[in-house]
Amino acid sequence: MSGRDDSSTRSWNAIADDWIAHADTNDYRNHYLMPRMLAMLGDVAGKCVLDLGCGEGGYARELTRRGASVTGVDGSERMIEVARERARAEGLSPRFIVANASSLEDVVNQAFDVVVAAMSLMDVEDYSGAIAEVGRVLRPGGELAMSITHPCFSAPVSRWTRDAAGEIDVFIVDRYFDRSVWADPITPRFRAPVLRRHRPLEDYMAPLLGRGFVLKEFLEPSVTDQELRRSRRFRKLARIPYFLFLRWRKP
Repeated sequence: MSGRDDSSTRSWNAIADDWIAHADTNDYRNHYLMPRMLAMLGDVAGKCVLDLGCGEGGYARELTRRGASVTGVDGSERMIEVARERARAEGLSPRFIVANASSLEDVVNQAFDVVVAAMSLMDVEDYSGAIAEVGRVLRPGGELAMSITHPCFSAPVSRWTRDAAGEIDVFIVDRYFDRSVWADPITPRFRAPVLRRHRPLEDYMAPLLGRGFVLKEFLEPSVTDQELRRSRRFRKLARIPYFLFLRWRKP
């Protein structure tokens, strides 16, 4: 198996078109996750940014519009194909590379001021290898901004219960310490499942701490009144944090 190929890469490449259609219209992604990541990044003008797990390139295009020099990386050839097409259609010129997050063979050492990993690192097969690559390609003092599904609430057996009226009641969490991999169709519209992964929070923290990274920001965002008016689904985010945002600085 090459460094560009693993079970997660094959899984996501197989559903690339379904994921792209989903990302284009998904309320969580477009109206909750992306705005918070862009706020965490702040002013990126003049910075070299690596978009790790760039998908169809939505973040890469927006960061380019904001003045960054962007390289987008994804293991899915189809995702990168669409990312290039969409950037060209908008007259933007981020660079895109097909590569696994844990094997960035075409990226030179210390090339970036910022690595953005928006909702991608929880699905990589080799997380420690991906963090090693982040450390390699970041300049000293550079930062990793990452968002993931909150591991305290993402175990596959965890779920909402509902009351007699069908309204959400309580969220049940179990098997938190089980390091799990399972096939998930994401939505009924997907023609095939993808591999999802659950790790305890310490598994996300330890490789970065072990490399001397300093945690600068740790956010478990809730939801604003304006966001609640935008999507009824966001009401769950007022109860538990579905997502976790972390900003790390390389020494």
